[in-house]
Amino acid sequence: MSGTIKISIGRKDSFIGNAVHYQDYEIQTGRDMTVLEALQEIYLTCDPTLAFRHYRCGRRLCRSCEVKLDGKIVRGCATLLHRGRTYRIEAARPEAVIRDLVFDFDASNSQLAPE
Repeated sequence: MSGTIKISIGRKDSFIGNAVHYQDYEIQTGRDMTVLEALQEIYLTCDPTLAFRHYRCGRRLCRSCEVKLDGKIVRGCATLLHRGRTYRIEAARPEAVIRDLVFDFDASNSQLAPE
């Protein structure tokens, strides 16, 4: 049984400016997908300019695939998106965005560390 997953992704390039704009995508799929699988599908079939961390440790430990899904920070490798639903995906650490969903781990850690 086929269905669609609709995703609105917050895109930003810190080298160009601070404005975030949202781009909408629709994935045709026969199953639910993880956030990371959906991002890879968008990258491979719709938009090769989308920046996100492709790496995954496979054990839910490295946090490289973290994104903000509908306002909540999740691990993209382990969070399922369900067919027939619409989602909003943004950078997990908007204060440290390099481009699109990729953020600088060191910058976000120094900003979050207690003084």
